[in-house]
Amino acid sequence: MHYLETDLRYLGVLEKAVQIAAELGPQAAARYVRSSYHLLSKVYHPDLHKRNQRAAEEGQRRLNAVKERLDKTSDQELSVFLGGQTRTREGHPRVLVVEDEDGLRENLADLLGLEGYHVKTAPNGVQGMGAHLSFRPELVITDVVMPIMDGVEMVRQLRKRDAKLKALFISGFFGTRSVRQELMDEIERFGYPMLSKPFKPSELFHLVRQALAHV
Repeated sequence: MHYLETDLRYLGVLEKAVQIAAELGPQAAARYVRSSYHLLSKVYHPDLHKRNQRAAEEGQRRLNAVKERLDKTSDQELSVFLGGQTRTREGHPRVLVVEDEDGLRENLADLLGLEGYHVKTAPNGVQGMGAHLSFRPELVITDVVMPIMDGVEMVRQLRKRDAKLKALFISGFFGTRSVRQELMDEIERFGYPMLSKPFKPSELFHLVRQALAHV
């Protein structure tokens, strides 16, 4: 049943399905998963994307592969899986991952999800702020250099909502000297930890546990 977590993450419905399972029961969550697939299959239909047909076809291909697996999964099996996810994740903190690199963002979500954390992701600071408003995470993990709004500025804005915000910065390329200085100022003033790319999962988990020790 491990493929289900991967498939539901691809559909973008895992966290909501787990929430529905906790509030309304696993059968309601199973219905939500199947209806979400049908909606996405319409969104990605190649006939609707003449200018981006290749991307639409690739999206449709992946959705079809997910559908084949879901079709082989009974509602009872899906309900049992989602009910198990609810029990496993009870009491685990919520972590928001903000990272513009798609592969790294997905890897971080997968790693943290396997550890039992509730995870939501965003590709830049602006969307990260929106996700924070609805998700209310205990910890924000963010890249520093991103388009639209960088991680340092996002954390500054989020701290206006939550003065006790817990954050973990991921750094690789700083972009400009000023961004590096701003990051160092944030770290020194608020004690935020920093993780340098590349890093080992064990390093990530250690800093996450340390940041959440007093939640």
